[in-house]
Amino acid sequence: MLVHICCSVDSHYFLSELQKAYPQESFVGFFYNPNIHPKAEHDLRLSDVRRSCGMLKIPLIEGSYELENWLSSVRGQEDEPEKGARCSTCFDVRLKKSAEIAKLLGERTFTTTLLSSPMKEQETLYQQGDIIAQNNDLNFIKINVRKNGGVQKQNELAKRDNLYRQNYCGCQFALSKQRVKQDRLSLEMISELGGRALPGSIEERQKSFALRNTLESTGKNYILTQKKLRVWRLLQGKVSYNEKVIYSYILAHSDSRATKNTTIVWGNITLESLLDSRHIMAQDNFKNMFAITPKATIRLGFSKKDDSVFICLKDVNALLNTQYNRVLDLIYNPIAYELELLMRSLLCGSESINPIIIIDEMSENLTIDIKSVFQDERIFQTIFLS
Repeated sequence: MLVHICCSVDSHYFLSELQKAYPQESFVGFFYNPNIHPKAEHDLRLSDVRRSCGMLKIPLIEGSYELENWLSSVRGQEDEPEKGARCSTCFDVRLKKSAEIAKLLGERTFTTTLLSSPMKEQETLYQQGDIIAQNNDLNFIKINVRKNGGVQKQNELAKRDNLYRQNYCGCQFALSKQRVKQDRLSLEMISELGGRALPGSIEERQKSFALRNTLESTGKNYILTQKKLRVWRLLQGKVSYNEKVIYSYILAHSDSRATKNTTIVWGNITLESLLDSRHIMAQDNFKNMFAITPKATIRLGFSKKDDSVFICLKDVNALLNTQYNRVLDLIYNPIAYELELLMRSLLCGSESINPIIIIDEMSENLTIDIKSVFQDERIFQTIFLS
């Protein structure tokens, strides 16, 4: 029997129940979900399905990520509600491909783990599955694993086996509507130019679950947990001089700001005085993280109109022992996010959210336009236990 797989949370329980219901049957999984957006999320779910199928000893076929074809299929249905016409089309796309693969493998039956999802209309899936099966001389297996507390059992199994539990169905249209309804920014739709795995990003989730896999493969104990974190994203950062935009780098946790023609006062300050003002002079480890000596100086600029702070790239290089030639280089190859926060802690304090802006050269009059957002997110964390 070929089993179309949508995600590990649905498939892990569904396949376990199928094995009980059809003990003499051999199964092959087929992951085909071109609807999932973005690609990084698709790949994370696929990786978790690989692990699940390995645990259940079920071979897995991995379908192509055919996003453009899927988008063409649902064109005109972008604004349809969840469980509406777009979802029906999406079912068709995936079930038709599943039937095609089943025939190629010589299988006589197929089904889908979508049947176990409480987010999907089961009767609609039954009807579409039957029609596609008839058109391909196959049988579509209809099984209800949701009844008798199945949904709760599915969730308990997912937690027990440390599966990746996604918080949206998959496609960009449903995701956008869901986040608007929640009055939240869709972080999944944002990627940084520098390509870092920012807190709350899909890339960070990938790292967390990759660590889970590594610890499991080496027989190490761990805990997979979730923690609430307030994450930051820069939506727009523009600094202008004489109405001409100049390259600038907005440091992490800089709050939104719109200030025209702010006068900037520059002054020298020693690392020692910065550490002293932050009440961290005794922390030698903190002091040793920076390249300059405690008596060395850097120049900082302070806005006369608001609380924005400016630092030139050469002083950043001196402070962090980096060798950036231009701020543009920093934008595309940023320092580690944790180091950014450490730099903020030194310059303005660990709890600060005032704008800290890196520029190529000193200027005494700039216009600032920053749009950023802070948002609470639940973050997966894999913790190694010694």
